[in-house]
Amino acid sequence: MNRLFVIFVILIGLMPLNAFAQVSGSTQTAQDTASKANDPGQMLPSDIEARFKGLASDPAPKNLVRNSHYWISNEHAHYVWYPHIKDKGGVISGVGTDQVYLLAGWANASLVIPMDFDREITRLHFAYGAAFMASSNIEEFLSFWKKKNADKMKAALEQYFPDLADDAMKAWERANAEVNHRLNRVAKKYSNSKKTNDTEVPTFVSDEGQFKRIKQLWENHRVYPVCGDLTGNVAMQGISKALRDSGLKMMILYPSNAEQYFQYGPEFKRNIIDMPFAQDSMILRTRQLTSLGVAEDGDYHYNIQSGENFQAYMKDSTVPDQLKMLKFREKTSTKGLSVLNALPEAKNTKGDTN
Repeated sequence: MNRLFVIFVILIGLMPLNAFAQVSGSTQTAQDTASKANDPGQMLPSDIEARFKGLASDPAPKNLVRNSHYWISNEHAHYVWYPHIKDKGGVISGVGTDQVYLLAGWANASLVIPMDFDREITRLHFAYGAAFMASSNIEEFLSFWKKKNADKMKAALEQYFPDLADDAMKAWERANAEVNHRLNRVAKKYSNSKKTNDTEVPTFVSDEGQFKRIKQLWENHRVYPVCGDLTGNVAMQGISKALRDSGLKMMILYPSNAEQYFQYGPEFKRNIIDMPFAQDSMILRTRQLTSLGVAEDGDYHYNIQSGENFQAYMKDSTVPDQLKMLKFREKTSTKGLSVLNALPEAKNTKGDTN
């Protein structure tokens, strides 16, 4: 018998029984924590909650795009993504406001990280949170966005987010009319009529089940708005670290159309490469360019790419921006929707953009 093996057996035999119990217990605890973290029906474990509560913000931008706050989404065909993300679960992070909840509900996400470089958008998310938690159904939720119900919103903010209530209320005061119009428009668009691939598409403003999913996420401390820049040095890095330290992975990253406003520089590439994406993760992006093919007249082109594939482009290619990368897309049978599965051509910067 091998002498090293004999020594190993002797040493194991000398170990106290409680050492095995400690190892076993530690493994079981980690498994239990991971299970709870991925179950949106349970309160987020306190150690994970602390990490995401502690996410730091990037510095405020010098200028906003068109000097405007984008209180609502101006993308109207998110339904093209619905069959692809339905019940994927996991973590979702996205730019914007109402559309983040649309996607999170469809995916049945377990953790939501709304991220926008406009601080006012981050503040508005807490008004959303207060409205979700204070409402028992869609009708009541929608009432929180009517100007006449300002006192009702203020009371909900003071109950659920007392330290953030003043700033969130100011954002609500500026945004409520647009949000009210947008949410009612979405409800009308999707209410038992909008279908894609012969599948009804429910939303948090047209389906009580979807509404309860988002309400539950807020109630179980699973929504963490952060003021962040996709090209910044703080928020994206913080999200990546919090996910890794929690044993979680990013399932859906939704940059909306933000990529059209910057080049793929070193900071952005690093942020994407460092992100712990799930094996079947998705990047959901849009581009308002008719030549790409739009889903509805005057709307956007919608694209799906895996997190792994996107990382490959950031590592192995000098493709400088979103538009050049989208030349590798493949059309689908769904109008205005493409997928990007092709691996990058190393050092490729050429090619048309159509």
